[in-house]
Amino acid sequence: MPVLRLPLKSTADLSAIFNRQLRNTSVLSLEPGIIQGFVDVLPLANLRLFRINLNRSIAIHADRNAGKKIFSLDLSPSSASDCIRAQGVSLTRSALFGFNNNLKDMDLVLPVCSDMCAIAVSDNFFFSQLQRFDCLQVLDTLERFNVLANSSVSRDLMTALNQCWAMPCLVNDDVLESEIVVALIQCLMDANERKVAKPVSRKDRHNAALRVLSIAFADPKRPFEVQDLSNLLHQSRTSIFSGCKEKFGMSPVQVVRSVRLHQVRHALLDLEFSVEKNLNGVVDTAEYFGFVGRSHFAKYYKSEFMETPRQTLNHRRKAEQIF
Repeated sequence: MPVLRLPLKSTADLSAIFNRQLRNTSVLSLEPGIIQGFVDVLPLANLRLFRINLNRSIAIHADRNAGKKIFSLDLSPSSASDCIRAQGVSLTRSALFGFNNNLKDMDLVLPVCSDMCAIAVSDNFFFSQLQRFDCLQVLDTLERFNVLANSSVSRDLMTALNQCWAMPCLVNDDVLESEIVVALIQCLMDANERKVAKPVSRKDRHNAALRVLSIAFADPKRPFEVQDLSNLLHQSRTSIFSGCKEKFGMSPVQVVRSVRLHQVRHALLDLEFSVEKNLNGVVDTAEYFGFVGRSHFAKYYKSEFMETPRQTLNHRRKAEQIF
């Protein structure tokens, strides 16, 4: 099966791709600049493999779907200067993460240097494979932990996944799926140099920060001030401010503004979205996403993307002429 490459030009693009396996995905760019990259997808009979490549560091928050597990692994070299943070845990070594049975959401920070691969599998299929190989003791690991590192992860699974992305068309799909399943189960069984971590309980202010992100992403037309967020989340202004600073390195206002600016950019680049929402040009689009003052909006936009909104719109119009 050939790999399907999905280009990324905005946080909205990434949200739409993640929502194929999750729900209510919100994405926040953690640094200024234009989002560029891609997600590679390899659909197999019982597995879906995803590989993410981005030019910006991002935070992702999403609700998990019942009946499905997602095993994730950073394929980048362990010597990378920055590391993925999964559910608040910094992963400084090659490790499986995100698989705990009791997780209700995804809380993920991907640095620029990351090369995250995710394996999505239904609970029913995975349980049938554990029965097939007489490995039901693995269920205890899935119940108690959310991060796992050992020699099988850093050696066998990383090798299998790198080979999978390098030459998927040279291997029969059934064989490829079987190799990945066997390597995954071996990782969960291997006690050699094993290190595990439990899910970290999240502080109220960090929950509030994630809700700020989710609300801003899901309700782009709604105006928000810090007091509005405080009333909505039943948290003090200080708690919300501290939570956003600790989680994202931004104030609540900066989080909301960044989300909205990226949504404006997505709309300016997406003709279909603009037609659907009846948005004619920069002013309509900015007002749709809650920006009232034109001069302030233009200043924030250029500071975020190093180009004016009019230049962004012109990129789309030039592409339409070529099409």
